[in-house]
Amino acid sequence: MLSQGEPATRPDPYAAMLRGGLVPAAVVGVVAFAVFLAVDGALGAAGSALAIAVVLVSTVSTLVLLRRMAGLDPRVVFMGALVGYFFKVMLLGVFLVLFRNAEWLSPIAFAVTAIVVSLAGTIGEVVAFTRVKTYIYDEPGAASGAAR
Repeated sequence: MLSQGEPATRPDPYAAMLRGGLVPAAVVGVVAFAVFLAVDGALGAAGSALAIAVVLVSTVSTLVLLRRMAGLDPRVVFMGALVGYFFKVMLLGVFLVLFRNAEWLSPIAFAVTAIVVSLAGTIGEVVAFTRVKTYIYDEPGAASGAAR
């Protein structure tokens, strides 16, 4: 419990979303990597590893962008979130097109791993955000309460 003179610390929803998204994404990525290593050997492992790296980098970059926009108008932040999501989808699409005929990786392993890691990360971010207590207003301080 906070004392009267102690200011409340605001939780950082972006850090919570980052942690909440990276943990399940990493776990699902390791499982997908192991499955494709067992099924397709080195080609499956290469495709899966590339997908894990691309998805995690795009997820982190989106959340860093949103954190930098935190103090702006909510409409601008929403637009930033949409741009980040669009960037993530387009990046995955570009990688799918570029590596569809690559002989050093399995395109199926890349595609499936990218989808399941993205879904796990997104679900983790949503769950983490719903658990963060976000203040919608500033509580009056002790000084303003004494003036009443």
